[in-house]
Amino acid sequence: METKKKILVFIPEFPVLTETFIERELTKLAERGNVELTVFSLKKGKNKLSDVLKDKVYYGRYCFRDFFRGVIYTFSNFPKILKVFFDFRKDLRESRDVKDGCIRPGFFKQIYIFLKSIGYAEKFLHFNPDFILAHFLSEPSTMVMHISKITGVPYGISAHAKDIMVTSEYTRLKAKTANFITICNKNAYRSVLDQAKGLNVSNVNLAYHGVDIQKILVTSENKDFRTDKPLILANGRLVEKKGFPYLIEASKILKEKGLNFLVYIIGFGPLYQELLDSINSSGLSDDIRIVGDNKGITIDEVFLYYRAASIFAFPSIKTDEGDVDGVANVLLEAGIFEVPVVSTDAGSTGELIIDGVSGLVVPQKDSKLLAEKIEILLKDEDLRNKLGKGLYKKVLEGFNLDKNIVQLENMLKSSY
Repeated sequence: METKKKILVFIPEFPVLTETFIERELTKLAERGNVELTVFSLKKGKNKLSDVLKDKVYYGRYCFRDFFRGVIYTFSNFPKILKVFFDFRKDLRESRDVKDGCIRPGFFKQIYIFLKSIGYAEKFLHFNPDFILAHFLSEPSTMVMHISKITGVPYGISAHAKDIMVTSEYTRLKAKTANFITICNKNAYRSVLDQAKGLNVSNVNLAYHGVDIQKILVTSENKDFRTDKPLILANGRLVEKKGFPYLIEASKILKEKGLNFLVYIIGFGPLYQELLDSINSSGLSDDIRIVGDNKGITIDEVFLYYRAASIFAFPSIKTDEGDVDGVANVLLEAGIFEVPVVSTDAGSTGELIIDGVSGLVVPQKDSKLLAEKIEILLKDEDLRNKLGKGLYKKVLEGFNLDKNIVQLENMLKSSY
């Protein structure tokens, strides 16, 4: 009988309300049972944790009581650790003229991250992993890159959106040393290929996340929520790239036309008060509600809003710093419930939302056209049904978790 490989997954915070795709993916891996899974996280998030993962998640931020074990481990392995650091510095010097768009932390930050990595290397070894999977192409995978070199345990990276487009670190070095890097959308995938230009990138893979369609539908069956007006739903962190100010402007245009509707924005984040002030100053306090009081709501509650929605609005934009959505999880969720989408063309949204097939597409930051497309859907039930079914079909074909998880599982099982 084949021995199951021990996979240690490193995620800074888990499970996170705005990163439900990670929890779903790991749940499916655990349910399939073909690898022995442990999740190591520094901080407990606010999202619901599935029963199958409850005994597989370990929270262990490095603290004072770990210090002496870390010192003993460091002195026991000092020659190797020193070589790993000097090799890292040598690689940086050799690549200093390459303009790859990555963050390059200063020397003292490099020292700090390396020292943290030594401490976590000792903690990770308690789990005796065969492979380490790090989420994000930013600092977490930098730590795991060092840990892999120190311990000799191979590693891979699951990269996503902002961690590639804005906060990525040492992409070229990681492309050289990681067994694989998976990226969940074409826009970010092309960015990594560009950052690693000139290298062998056969280990860089486009691998979509997915949704467990039947499980989500069962979660919300026999539950009901309705509004007395057609509901336009939006869902996402209250940050710049989500483009919610343009939805507020579009809502004002729709109200001035005398249309009957409600807008619910599910989310929390730094722009909460700014958006609330904009809603009130626009005279829309009776028409737009930010759900959750800037604290977030459970995913089960979120699904009730999808069931009630007539339209899903996704006014996403690319920010000046380059932050932009990939294939947003909220669009997959809208597709499961056959909710027609009005979306911008930002990031990799076009991989899922095809104008006239699985939604209606507008340019970024165009509140007037966003309002026009929403108005069309409010007035045309047949078109809503057509686009909702078209989106469901796209999700079923390309983003079904039962199919997509096999690709990641095969990479994990073969990376030794």
